[in-house]
Amino acid sequence: LTPVVEGVVWTTVRGVWFAGVRLRAHSTVVRSEDGGLLLYSPPPPTPELKAELRALGPVRWLCVPNRFHHLGAPAAAQAYPEARVVGPRSALERNPALRLDVEIQSDAARESLPEFDTLPLSGVPFLDETVLFHRPSETLLAADIVLSACAKDHWTWRAAGRLTGCYDKVRVPPDVRGKVVDKGAAARSIERIQNAPARRLLVAHADVIEGDWPGALTEAWR
Repeated sequence: LTPVVEGVVWTTVRGVWFAGVRLRAHSTVVRSEDGGLLLYSPPPPTPELKAELRALGPVRWLCVPNRFHHLGAPAAAQAYPEARVVGPRSALERNPALRLDVEIQSDAARESLPEFDTLPLSGVPFLDETVLFHRPSETLLAADIVLSACAKDHWTWRAAGRLTGCYDKVRVPPDVRGKVVDKGAAARSIERIQNAPARRLLVAHADVIEGDWPGALTEAWR
C-alpha cells in the first residue's frame, strides 16, 4: 500500500493484461472515521495485502466502480465475508461469480456511506461508472473515466499510449470515447465531478492526478 492521504487513503497497484497491453491497475483503500475500510475497485486479496489491511482496520465495503472493474471482487468478498459489496447491477451480467449487496446508485448506498458522495457518469452505459467523492480526505475515487501512460508502464502500454495520444497525457480511454451515447448527459456528469471540492483524482490506470485535475478532466473529455 502507498499512502496518498496519511492515515486515510492508500493505493495499491498490480499488473493486468487488457486488449493486448499490460496496464498498471490501481485500487484505492479509504479508512472511514469509524475505522472501517472501503476498497474501491478491490484487487485480488494476496496474503501481503491482507496483512497490511488487517493492520489498518476491518474491511467493511467492497466497491465495484463500473462494468469492468469487478474481477477481484468475488475473491475479496470471499476473503472478507462480512464486507458489503456495492456496485452497478450491470456488472452482474458480466461476472456470474459477483455478489452485489447494495446498488451503488440507491438510497441505501448513500445512507450507508455517509462520508461519500456518489457521482455517476451518465450517457456512457458501456462503462456505467460511478465516481465516489470522499469528503473528509477531499479525494475523488474513479476507475476508467480517464487514463494515462508513462515511463513506469510496461512497454506494450507505453507504445499503445503513444499511438492513442495518452502517453504523459490524461485522456479518455479509446474504447470509452467511442461509446458515449449521450454527450450532453456525459458533459453534465463531468461538470458535477469537476465541481467536487477535491484536491486529487485517483483513477485505475494513471498515477495520482493532483493540481489542476479539473482542467485535465476538461481537456480529456473535450
